Amino acid sequence: MRVTAAVLSLLGACLAPLAAQAQTLEALYEAAKREGLVSWYSVILANEAALPMARAFEARYPGVKVDHQRGNTVANARKIIEEAKAGKPLGDVFDGSTTVVPLLEAGLVEPWKAPAAADIPERYRDPEGRWSAVLLEFLTVGYDVDAVAPADVPRSRADLLDPKWRGKMIWSASPGLTGGAGFVANVLMDMGEAAGKDYLAKLKSQNIAAHSGDGHAVIGEIAAKKFSLGLQIFNHHTFIERSRGHNIQWVKMEPILSFSNNIGLVRGAPHPNAAKLFINFVLSPEGQAIIRDGRHIPASDTVDALEPGLKQGFRVNYVSPVMAAQKMKDWQSTYSAIFE
Repeated sequence: MRVTAAVLSLLGACLAPLAAQAQTLEALYEAAKREGLVSWYSVILANEAALPMARAFEARYPGVKVDHQRGNTVANARKIIEEAKAGKPLGDVFDGSTTVVPLLEAGLVEPWKAPAAADIPERYRDPEGRWSAVLLEFLTVGYDVDAVAPADVPRSRADLLDPKWRGKMIWSASPGLTGGAGFVANVLMDMGEAAGKDYLAKLKSQNIAAHSGDGHAVIGEIAAKKFSLGLQIFNHHTFIERSRGHNIQWVKMEPILSFSNNIGLVRGAPHPNAAKLFINFVLSPEGQAIIRDGRHIPASDTVDALEPGLKQGFRVNYVSPVMAAQKMKDWQSTYSAIFE
């Protein structure tokens, strides 16, 4: 009897947090139904993940509609700030890689630790609950399998200095982490300022082609067999390209640069309870499965990527939104000074 009592006591202690969480979400739902709406300013592609997310949330929580508005990080942040200045806030939830930064500066982020955020690794969420990663991005080297023999696949940054790759590599010239400046950032974070710049000076002699488009355009050049190697390729994009019949793979060239799309709550949101309920849903296993099925990499530990190995099994240099805001200008300047 004593053993049974002890087991029951332990079981009760384990289930108590789950019961409390369920009560919290139920209370949020009741309040959200009275609000009836959540307005989501998002950068996530609509058809692939955002609209399926909205429909699934509305099915899970009848009576609460999602007003999804898509824009880029700069436009969404500006919109929220202008609404606040006008005294007519309309947005409740934001996401994006760096949307949170100007909103923090403007005092327009309401901290809230969603219960489901506990499943997001600590490095991918703000300890004060101001933002949490929804999906992860990993940038590395991609290559045309038909053009690069297995023995020739570059495994380290030093391998990229081999003369055989001169004129056969491409990256994006667009500003930000997805372009050549992101490659510079990773090198400097890993090697340090002096050694990193020495390496980059050597890399310049490889005559890397600079595409005016984004990462999608770069991997398109690889798929079209115009170049053998692409730098700063999203590793999950190679998975997508293979599904389209293009023989492209990615390299675990460690450390791999990583950043995230992050979700947060607008301070002064007109529908705060619906917003909290929605954020929790996006970060929950159900919401993260929608991110995965949209062929993105979910941030939660509870849901893996569609292709095993896309989000784990390698070292990462993670650039948080705050770090990006602090250092991106310097990384961009270094890129321009050496490669432009």
